[in-house]
Amino acid sequence: MKLLKALLSCCTLVIFSGCANQPNQLILNPVYKSGQISSINNSLNTSVIDLRGDSATLKLIESSKTKTIASTGITESVKSALDSALSRNGASISNLAQLRFELDIHALQAVVTEKLMSHTSDAKIEFEVRVIRPTSNFSKRYSGNANLSGPLGHDRAKIEGQLNKLTEQLITRIVSDPELIAFLEG
Repeated sequence: MKLLKALLSCCTLVIFSGCANQPNQLILNPVYKSGQISSINNSLNTSVIDLRGDSATLKLIESSKTKTIASTGITESVKSALDSALSRNGASISNLAQLRFELDIHALQAVVTEKLMSHTSDAKIEFEVRVIRPTSNFSKRYSGNANLSGPLGHDRAKIEGQLNKLTEQLITRIVSDPELIAFLEG
């Protein structure tokens, strides 16, 4: 009986220590899923620039301490989703294109507040799009917020999903923006 209790104690310890040791990075991998919603018949040279003042993608607030977690490859992930969205809507992506399509990341962060028996997550994303022609420019900001809450501690996968979904929504809004489409056509 003592052996069984010791074995159960070890198994419980291993299970709970595995849950506590989540990787110290947040995986951002948005995927554009909305098919064609507009017609962008241009060749575009795209770029994504991270201009966030705070590089933490997740800010975890537990009682009196704050832990920050970053994401590697955030510009590459956003660029991949943006290029996919533009391509699916008729654009040709080329580094040789004269028409420059730049996306600046001004904010991309989830703030998770954990209390004794619950947690809340407030995500905020802000992008600025600039389209640069030899004779004229277009610039517009797009932002979005998402909130979720639940019992006990946060689930990292749900926070990643929250940020990925919000990123996808903003990119969908960008490629369907009538003002932007009109500038690209003109």
